Amino acid sequence: MKQNYSKLFLLNYFFIVILELLFKFFVMKTFDVGVFYILVSSLFVSSLLTFIMSLFNNRIINRIVSVIIYVLLVLLFGAETIYYSFYKTICGVGGLSYGGQVMDYYTSIFEHIIDNSLIIILSIIFFSLVIIINFKTNYKMYFKIAFVLLISTFNLNIGVLEISIINNNQANKLMYETNDIMQSTNMFGVITGVVTDAIKSNLGFSEKIEILDQPEETRGEEEGFNMLEIDFDSLIEGEKDSTVKNMHQYFKNENPSNKNEYTGIFKGKNLIFIVAEGFSPIAVDENLTPTLYKLVNSSFVFENYYQPIYNCSTSDGEFISQLSLLPGVRTCSMKATEGVYLPYSLGNIMDKYNYRTYGIHGWTYSYYRRDITMPNLGYEYYGYDRYKKGYQFALSGIKDSWPTSDVDVIKSSYPIISKSSPFMAYYMTISGHLPYNFTGGNAMSIRNKEAVKNLNARDSIKAYIASQIELDKSLELLLANLEEDNILNDTVIVLTADHYPYGLSNDDISSYVDWVKNPNFDLYKNNLIIYNSEVKTTKVSKYTSSLDILPTILNMFGVEYDSRLLMGRDIFSDTSDLVIFNNKSWITDKGRYDYLKKKYESFDGEYDQEYIDKINKIVDNKFKMSKLIITNDYYRKLGGL
Repeated sequence: MKQNYSKLFLLNYFFIVILELLFKFFVMKTFDVGVFYILVSSLFVSSLLTFIMSLFNNRIINRIVSVIIYVLLVLLFGAETIYYSFYKTICGVGGLSYGGQVMDYYTSIFEHIIDNSLIIILSIIFFSLVIIINFKTNYKMYFKIAFVLLISTFNLNIGVLEISIINNNQANKLMYETNDIMQSTNMFGVITGVVTDAIKSNLGFSEKIEILDQPEETRGEEEGFNMLEIDFDSLIEGEKDSTVKNMHQYFKNENPSNKNEYTGIFKGKNLIFIVAEGFSPIAVDENLTPTLYKLVNSSFVFENYYQPIYNCSTSDGEFISQLSLLPGVRTCSMKATEGVYLPYSLGNIMDKYNYRTYGIHGWTYSYYRRDITMPNLGYEYYGYDRYKKGYQFALSGIKDSWPTSDVDVIKSSYPIISKSSPFMAYYMTISGHLPYNFTGGNAMSIRNKEAVKNLNARDSIKAYIASQIELDKSLELLLANLEEDNILNDTVIVLTADHYPYGLSNDDISSYVDWVKNPNFDLYKNNLIIYNSEVKTTKVSKYTSSLDILPTILNMFGVEYDSRLLMGRDIFSDTSDLVIFNNKSWITDKGRYDYLKKKYESFDGEYDQEYIDKINKIVDNKFKMSKLIITNDYYRKLGGL
């Protein structure tokens, strides 16, 4: 019987290792030192699960418990596989309430299940095998063996983390100095990654902040900087909280971005800021979407612009563009802003400049708790009262469908926003939402099906572009209204995506365009629109992302702000290029780095490990600071912003 307890432990270890390695090799697609740590961490997980499976004297109860555990394990790995396929990241416990939104898109889920069918089938095969073996084994609790296994495997895990010669001590730092579920999963496995994230997130874990020495700027003082007079020395001296004190030191050391030829060029003009659902260069066509084509290729043409995706897809896409902060890597960051002081959100800061500010969305007004977060961002928020709850700022004229029409949203909202001068309107569109098909999943695709019938592409691509045609029509109507009211010249239109169209498979996208060579980077290449009818066309080659939109717009509208407090930088300043992805990969003007695979691709043929390490630290700090700004309500501590 003692021998059977050991057999159960080995069976559990075998099953967990198989699930972990399937996920690492075929989902995350990495093969590195993490394999070693997964093999070690799985020992403790297996000993703990074996202990739980043997707790009761009744063998039938033990078998029931074991089956439940095996089922939960398969569900966990299956859910994370589909989630990763959708969002290219890991869903932590804190994100489960929003991670479940994926279930709303069952048609697209089926496609991702097919894409990952081999992994799912193998998991089910091994699950069945483990169940059969388990039922043929008689076992009960042996506390001495259980105690020895638990203590020895736990100490082994602790011990290997102290071996600095393995992976340059990165595993130790990952476990004790930061909370990064993506990297933890890659290094230690899904189970350890999710569990440690839950523990750290709920026990007030403080991440270590490494302050980097920044060389002082040598630019001429006549140029000026986007910064305020913040007495960080006094703040540091008077602060008792060590984390906040380190934050003060960090921002004190940051170099501000410089003012430039575009500073204040849009001062006093109206601003229409659009986050377009699922927008991608795939949708830009001179004949099918002529208004989008015009806007993308007018005023400023951004040749190296990226829109990364994060855990909470649309909501995190809004979070980045509205706040120039990186989303937390475990849950929906916008939800965490409820009650937090956000002086640099476009709504709040433009309100201080006497703008009337509006937030507008064509779907259920309370989805993602926008009825709470939007007013906190400074907007008078208008949404679709689909269930007739009597919402005070309900848009009239929205015809019910899935998704609703962006054209209806413009028709309903333009009379509201155009009454004010100046005004700032923030739109989160809806028509381009997945799924992309003509079988009833997307009303906008069906509405515009005739327009794409002759397109040489898969039906999924046709349906996607058809959905974006509705966005194009709404923009055409918007421009026509502005011109009719003689305010087009006095209005700036900014448009970015919330994320790439993940309702399309990588194979779908590659079948239509030839520029997706490396999905880790190329899937997220996108278009940024900053349009004003009076601005001549200028090409911008700088590597930039949605993180940089807010400081760029603030500079162009002549707003006084402190650029050190934002994670992005004004695109037109002389700050260095930097695009940051959700898994901490990055692109600069010198090259791009795949953080998971630790692979650097140089643009100039040079390899500089010191440079790579420096950018890695900068990226890591930006993630940490973004989370700490929200969790510590940091801007409120500065006062007077």
